[in-house]
Amino acid sequence: MALWVALTAACNAQEGNAGISIDSLFERKYQHKLISSGDNFPDFRVRKARQDVLLVALHMGMPLEEFQSKMGFSKVKADSIIKALETSSWVHKTGGRYKPTVFIATREDGRELYEYAAPISEDIARTIEEKLPLIEQKFQQTRISKEHSMERWAFMILSNVLLDNWQINNVEDQFLGTAARPLRHGKNYYAAILEAEQGRESFGIYGNQFGEVCIYGNNRVNADLSSTDNYVSGADNEIFRDMASVFLPDLLQILKKHENYCREVYVRSGYADEITFEEFFIWWYHFIYTQATDLMSAANLLTIPEGGNFVYKMQ
Repeated sequence: MALWVALTAACNAQEGNAGISIDSLFERKYQHKLISSGDNFPDFRVRKARQDVLLVALHMGMPLEEFQSKMGFSKVKADSIIKALETSSWVHKTGGRYKPTVFIATREDGRELYEYAAPISEDIARTIEEKLPLIEQKFQQTRISKEHSMERWAFMILSNVLLDNWQINNVEDQFLGTAARPLRHGKNYYAAILEAEQGRESFGIYGNQFGEVCIYGNNRVNADLSSTDNYVSGADNEIFRDMASVFLPDLLQILKKHENYCREVYVRSGYADEITFEEFFIWWYHFIYTQATDLMSAANLLTIPEGGNFVYKMQ
């Protein structure tokens, strides 16, 4: 019953996309995301000639001619843009229509993806609560614990360490089992165009940003980096890795339990016409762990910092 309810709600949300116009897509703002390493990145500027809006329009099922008319392009110009995107493996033709081959999510998609995520994120939050005594025990082994409480670090540990930055490569390798990321113009990377929100990351997704000062949260552009007394030593980082490893079997068990459901969502949502299951899931996983984090916050297992960010330094 839960599967049917989730799929039905999401299908209803998808039907609501029908009234969206090309003009409204141009009025919206978009964030561009990559999952990559080394020199694996696009060989062109996606925002040039509003190609990002074109990709969103194709995702929404709009014909190329609508974008061409809105931009005032000739057919030759529009065809050349499509050809370049096709050569770079950012679009393909399926069922007689061009579709993006990167992950696209509008605000309508975001609502749908969170609805789909509920059965998985609820299992994750519930399992972390069960494992919390063990995680707290490991926290007591850190140098951090000598000065700070677990409560202060719970957002960082239960979300970033157990689910995101310290864990996502394990999800990619051991759940998806992919040998390499999608090949695009000789480079391997995942790419996404997400509708932007005012004052925070798209869809409130939590993410990690490394630098001289690191940030974990969903409002990183507005983070105060002037000072922090949250430090992660090399030894503490190893304990964080151990925490992620300890929780990994539970996380994999949850994901494998829901794998058939995930593949049904992939098809029902329409993403199967555009991208591989692996690319769909690795981006959808960001929605899943974000929702799990918010559920843990609602259950008072962690406190999301004021402003939405946890600022720290790696030593």
